Amino acid sequence: MNTHQRDITNYQRIAKLLSKNHIRRFIKPDCLSLLPELNLRSDQRILDIGCNNGRLLFTLATFLDDCELHGLDIAEGQIRKNQKRNRYKNLQFHCAPAENLPFANNWFDIITCSNAMNHFPQRVRALDEMHRVLKPSGELYILEGLRDGAWKQKFDKILRQSRFIRPEKKHLPRTALFSKSYFIHFIK
Repeated sequence: MNTHQRDITNYQRIAKLLSKNHIRRFIKPDCLSLLPELNLRSDQRILDIGCNNGRLLFTLATFLDDCELHGLDIAEGQIRKNQKRNRYKNLQFHCAPAENLPFANNWFDIITCSNAMNHFPQRVRALDEMHRVLKPSGELYILEGLRDGAWKQKFDKILRQSRFIRPEKKHLPRTALFSKSYFIHFIK
């Protein structure tokens, strides 16, 4: 194989990665990085806020058939795609903003949110809504990629302004190649 053919082959590989959005995992932490952190039990209600393509929920649905799973995103098109793809009876998708959750108070045992906080226009309001729908002794898990120290400081300030008091914070360094992941765990 000559240099030109090798370059074409490499270009095709990169184009394939980009077209399937696999490259995003090198830049942002993967939502599946939350799986080993979650305290999963039977008969739980789980909400994934900013669920995007539902990857975390579809994975959970494969082995949690006795749990009630809900995905929420503001993108109507993405929710429609997820609903068409959904073949699980215990999984539902909802189109709504994170700042105005369409659920009753103290409803969920677990709430997850990965790579979505930076997209919410009213982050403190979104966190307060998460607090409202989380059951007493329920757990919140947030995973965010850290682009720089400024985002971490801004995120910490947002947490201090919300109803979540003293959450556990740690870095998950192996969830993305080019950035560390900031992991927040809170028990209500």
